Amino acid sequence: MTEKLYYQDVYQKEFDAQVIACKEGEKGYEVFLDRSAFFPEGGGQSGDRGRLEVLGDMPDDGSGRCRKESIEVFDTQEADGNIYVVTKAPVAEGTKVLGVLDWQFRFDRMQNHSGEHIVSGIIHRRYGYQNVGFHMSPDRMTIDLSGEIPDEALHEIEREANQVVWSNAPVRTDVYTEEDAEHVEFRSKKDLHGTIRVVTIPGADVCACCGTHVKRTGEIGPVRLISHERFRGGTRIEMMCGRWAYEYMSGIFEQNHQVSGLVSSKPLETAKAVSKVLENENTLKFRLLQMRYAEIDRTAEKLNGAGNLLLFAEGYDPVLVQKLAARVMETCGGAVFAMSGTDGEGYHFAAGEKDGDLKALVREMNGALSGKGGGRPYFQQGSLRADRKQIGEFLQSRLKDLKVIEL
Repeated sequence: MTEKLYYQDVYQKEFDAQVIACKEGEKGYEVFLDRSAFFPEGGGQSGDRGRLEVLGDMPDDGSGRCRKESIEVFDTQEADGNIYVVTKAPVAEGTKVLGVLDWQFRFDRMQNHSGEHIVSGIIHRRYGYQNVGFHMSPDRMTIDLSGEIPDEALHEIEREANQVVWSNAPVRTDVYTEEDAEHVEFRSKKDLHGTIRVVTIPGADVCACCGTHVKRTGEIGPVRLISHERFRGGTRIEMMCGRWAYEYMSGIFEQNHQVSGLVSSKPLETAKAVSKVLENENTLKFRLLQMRYAEIDRTAEKLNGAGNLLLFAEGYDPVLVQKLAARVMETCGGAVFAMSGTDGEGYHFAAGEKDGDLKALVREMNGALSGKGGGRPYFQQGSLRADRKQIGEFLQSRLKDLKVIEL
């Protein structure tokens, strides 16, 4: 069974070991070590990464080690109490190696795993809810709670979690036998057997956990609850701590700084300024829409009795194209095809004929001009992948005395 160095000193970044087995697995070569500071995936925490320095007999750098080869470790797993690292190259049994952790990768997860304990512990104390799911992704994590939490309470929970961080309280890990653990009160989402490790964060949490944690809460850094949603009858919280939280907040600060300059406001007043910009924009959109509707009415009056029409309306969205066709078909005395778009991207269309039937014509047009769409017999709509010339030539060949007008 592998000697688990990460339980002896969670801050150990390098260690000597010997390869006791190596076999090819699904994701790469599985290299089993007699001792390991690499933490294996478990309890929602990712397996460690880093590298193995293959050692020779003759030192060449004054360290007493001859480093012959460096092999990347991109995952760590456990099987029947034995730790193995996953590599892209095999390492022969009996080889002496120096294991080197990707420390930032590990410390990120120590910060976040410890922060998760604080948040879950606070929620358990306040509401009695259990953490029933925990997942850590490359830059954030999610925790699933067994009950619903009021929106307004999340800010209080986040503040209390950060107060625990600021207290710089010690994080203690105690190891119990199964019998001794019966007399210890701690949080756990499943029945535990054998040796039980219990992590205690004073004032926040007492929980059974096999993961890695910081020694004092001050090392966790900022704790941010960035989103939450109802999930399977409970609450899913997305959160981040430490470097992840710092970089996330730095990104938000930079974005807010840019917005502050764009709307000429103070950094703490950007929401109010943006709200005003959006209000003005909506007012302008409404006025523009009114102008478009008035323009469509004038066009319909102008084309009274004009017969069959092909209208190209620049800048019209699909809804305005429909409005244009519906209004003009009432006055023109023929069929109207209204188009908006570009030769490169294609055109939206709406076609109408009062008391007419355009289904067959539009079906033929769709087939000839890479189009799609349909509707009622007297009013059809859709899109075409063709240019103006192709559209004009097709409709002129089908509709008598067709007039092509650009609006």
